[in-house]
Amino acid sequence: MKLRYFAFFLILSAGFASCKKDDHGETTEMVKLHLHTMVGNQAANYTSTFSNNGRSFTLSNLRYYLSNFVLIQDDGTEVPIAGKVILASPDEHEWELGLVPSGHYSGIRFLVGLDSVTNHGDPTVYPSGHPLAPQTPSIHWSWNTGYIFMMVEGKVDTTLAANGSANANFFYHIGLDQMARSVSLSGADVHVEAGGENSFHLAFDLLKALQGVDMRTEIKTHSMDNMMLAEKIANNWPQSFTWE
Repeated sequence: MKLRYFAFFLILSAGFASCKKDDHGETTEMVKLHLHTMVGNQAANYTSTFSNNGRSFTLSNLRYYLSNFVLIQDDGTEVPIAGKVILASPDEHEWELGLVPSGHYSGIRFLVGLDSVTNHGDPTVYPSGHPLAPQTPSIHWSWNTGYIFMMVEGKVDTTLAANGSANANFFYHIGLDQMARSVSLSGADVHVEAGGENSFHLAFDLLKALQGVDMRTEIKTHSMDNMMLAEKIANNWPQSFTWE
């Protein structure tokens, strides 16, 4: 008999862990973000050779910050998710965003980058494992008191005819407050409900982020030393995210 009651308690506990009521008595559920980092139609990785307008390149480091998430219900009601920051990379695909009211959601909005207050905060105040804590390799400019919003590093073929091997280093370190860009997507069909998948499925395409970038000559920026290139890439971010 005691064993039966114990099993019943475990079932109830599992249900309460995934949903609960907020301060207004409204049922809430955990919602997730499922995100794939792509290079065109290929999954981004650190072993393949990719092509950008026929020019070969490889990746050794690709990470980017997403923050200030707002989910949008069918009637236009905005549901902000306070304090959630994601450090995305090819190696991770899913994150819990937080508890939101049950219902149907048709849109999402977020920043590529960080708001100014967060950007200029102290990374050492965050616990190990937090996306804003010191990372290895570092994704924070100690000399500039700010985070790198997107870090792309690798090797590229810089021959004029684009017929050589990818052996020249390139890096794009995009940061500074003014580089943060808002991404807004509509037309989703996400039902947030008990027992549901409760996930927003997105894809980020690096090739779209590099649209208009000549990887033969435009091969490096720390943002402040090559603002034109940094802005070119940042301005491409809103069009680089799509529903998956």
